[in-house]
Amino acid sequence: MSSSSVPGTNVAPITFPGIVSGIDYNSIITKLTSLTLAPTNALNAQLTTLNNANLELIKINNMLESVQNAIAGLSDPSIYSAYDATSSNSALATAKGIAGQVATPGTYVIENASVATSTVVTSSTSVGHKETDTITSGTYAGLASDTVPLADSYAAIQPNNGTGSSGLGEITVDGVQIQYNVNAQSIDQIFTNINNAVHSAGVDASFNIGFQAGTDIVQATGSQPITLGSSSDQGNLLSVLKLDQAQNNTTSITGTSGVGGLSQTASLDTGNDANLLTPITSGTFTINGVKISVDATGDNIASILAKINASSAGVTASYNAATNRISLVNNATGPQSIVLGASGDTSNFLSAVGLTSGSGATTAVGKQSILSVQNASGVLSTVYGGSNAITTAVPGIEIDLTSAITSPVSITVAKDTTKLVTALNTFVSAYNAAIGEINSASAPPIVSPVPPGTLSTGSSQSFGGGVLYGNADVQSLRYQLTNIVGGFFGGPSDAGYNSLAKVGLTLDDSFSTVTTSNNGQLSNGGSASPGSTTGATIQNTTYQGTDGQLQPLNTTTLLAALQANPNAVSDVLNGASGLTQQLGTYLTSVTGAPTLLNSGPVGNIPTVSLLQNFENNNTNTIQNLQQQIKQITSNANQQANNLRSQFVASETLISGLQSEQQQLAAALGFTVSPSSSSS
Repeated sequence: MSSSSVPGTNVAPITFPGIVSGIDYNSIITKLTSLTLAPTNALNAQLTTLNNANLELIKINNMLESVQNAIAGLSDPSIYSAYDATSSNSALATAKGIAGQVATPGTYVIENASVATSTVVTSSTSVGHKETDTITSGTYAGLASDTVPLADSYAAIQPNNGTGSSGLGEITVDGVQIQYNVNAQSIDQIFTNINNAVHSAGVDASFNIGFQAGTDIVQATGSQPITLGSSSDQGNLLSVLKLDQAQNNTTSITGTSGVGGLSQTASLDTGNDANLLTPITSGTFTINGVKISVDATGDNIASILAKINASSAGVTASYNAATNRISLVNNATGPQSIVLGASGDTSNFLSAVGLTSGSGATTAVGKQSILSVQNASGVLSTVYGGSNAITTAVPGIEIDLTSAITSPVSITVAKDTTKLVTALNTFVSAYNAAIGEINSASAPPIVSPVPPGTLSTGSSQSFGGGVLYGNADVQSLRYQLTNIVGGFFGGPSDAGYNSLAKVGLTLDDSFSTVTTSNNGQLSNGGSASPGSTTGATIQNTTYQGTDGQLQPLNTTTLLAALQANPNAVSDVLNGASGLTQQLGTYLTSVTGAPTLLNSGPVGNIPTVSLLQNFENNNTNTIQNLQQQIKQITSNANQQANNLRSQFVASETLISGLQSEQQQLAAALGFTVSPSSSSS
């Protein structure tokens, strides 16, 4: 037989017990050993209970740390003095409370307002070559720009033919489609082709497109309304001619600016120097004291504008293709200047693109915001601001203007309780979860009487109950938490506001627990089975008193308290003797984690926290039980070994006696059968 299940440490891999004596001594040893090991069953059950208890203590500890975090939210002083404001017309102005500032509830009326604007510097349009100028360098030097291929001219917007299969551009004028090639045809040729096509189609014999006299601004005229462009067009000719944003469907259509001018995408050191009259040099230039670098061999105007926007100069730079002008807009509103250039500048970028006063730039100085407001008492005052966020018109309130106001807009100021209510609800949720867990873990088992005839008379059975039932330390923890929450808070001068109940938080005044009834008799007349829970009616029974949990926040009570005495509410919840201080200090000692209030940590962090001490006691008991189990197991193995040695010795002795008996019988001439040899 296999010896794997036989107790003891001196068991051979394969044994045949009782082969001589006929006695299965392994069975006897197993039975005796099981009796010796019987006490370990109870010890192992205790181990399981204690290990589960420690896991439960860790869970409770984590939940109480959540309470500490919720207490931290209640310690923010701004939630007790927060105000909010609403506007009767949010399209014109919005309003909100300023954190940490006190406001006066009431209705304020903005009679009129003008918004703040930013200072804007706009470049000159005379810094780039016109489309009709003579080209100064390169392959077409000495030729008029309007007579060379459009792609090689002084056009400010780089022309293209589009992506059509023909490789040619297409433009539709009065329903007539005309093809063009910017790489081979000049702007004058393209004008001629358009005029001829419209005339040949018989649409408008007086139609003409070309430059206005003495300028490079394109104008199209006719005897009837003109339509330019179609969804099927190819290329960007309308944009190049600055006609894409002009008023369409009239008898005279004029471009928004000249065709020529600076090119924002052409490299500064190739071709026609980005069409600028004065080439841009490498180096640095300065805006509001911030240096911007220029590399004439790699930059173009677009990349330099991007550098300005990425810098800390405090302006936004942009290029308007329709007007062919660069603008610098102050990021801040109000009459703040934009300081362009400095004595150490080494690049001529600002003057070359026409952003200096000497090169023809124009400056529109930003304006202050102006707001006339009537306060809750009817007094009218006028307030000026550098921005559209005005914080001095209504105390404790920021008004943000989004548009000019010409008719009254009301701003209603009231106490803002949303953050306080949220913080209180968060605390109640965390606190009730922790107390609920403690109550469940320490709940007593249900004792059910067993009816006569099932077990011995007067016996009972129990089931359920928490893993920490009977733990006086945990019960003491719950009572202490309940006493703190249900105790007194606030200062001596808070006029009756001295508890959480006064601000809308009260403890439960009743609770339910599971009980049994019917003396273990089933409704059908049967009785309980041993070890089952079906022998009695299980029900919830309600008792007067508290289980330590808080009822949901009564916001009506809270708002009334805030209206009557806001300082007292703050003292009860967050004063020197308030909830956050008292409960926070205690929980620091319970969990060992600091309670971090807005004003700093409270309580002294112990060397060993209260719950850790409970765990340590359990752990010590666990180690003691494990030692006992080890000793009992060792004793059982020793006992099994001794018994096995004795049985094996007996087997050996019997075997020797049988051999001697057989030898003696043989000498005397007797025959001894195996069955009689052992008698």
